[in-house]
Amino acid sequence: MRLYIKGDYAKKITFTTRELVWKMWFKKWHDHLITTSNVGDDEMLQDDFFFGVQFDKWRFNDKRWNHIPYDKSNPWNSFSDENIQLEFENDFITDGRERGENLRIATTHTDILTVDKRAMYIMAVEVASAIDGQISEDDKLTWIDVETFKELHKDVLSLTYDQATDISVEELKSMKPVEDPLWDEEELLHEEYIKIHGERVYDDD
Repeated sequence: MRLYIKGDYAKKITFTTRELVWKMWFKKWHDHLITTSNVGDDEMLQDDFFFGVQFDKWRFNDKRWNHIPYDKSNPWNSFSDENIQLEFENDFITDGRERGENLRIATTHTDILTVDKRAMYIMAVEVASAIDGQISEDDKLTWIDVETFKELHKDVLSLTYDQATDISVEELKSMKPVEDPLWDEEELLHEEYIKIHGERVYDDD
């Protein structure tokens, strides 16, 4: 699943990764702090618009997630691992040498549980709002402002964590995890880019 954002990149995100995660899911649930895995820190989010995070459902103390299917030989073949990745659209392909015109938020799977869809939508709203941006849901064919996006998805954005989890547990009975082909496509494009331009050389400092 993918969303794109364009805006004024000269504007700076002021919230931290932790504050963003708390908005996307929650801070505490029945006195238990949220358990997440992430790539990127506050500086990378605020200066580079880069942050990847997943809610570690299988590690969290919510018994509703106890029976989520999990394949140890292929963790990505499970909704227990749903990475939500914010970055410039060409960042990975080019090792950060060419950003592209738009930000992209992408998930591991093509269709995702409501609890993670809500989190993804909140990330899009928070980031786009910070840079006076617009959001695209159709691979950059059309763009809408933040308020229109919020209205279109108010049924998901208005849910609490508990409500979204109850829906997600039901979704697990019929949804099958299908990895978004984006990630394999980007690996190939990255390899082709490196063949042409070579490995990136980083300064010692």
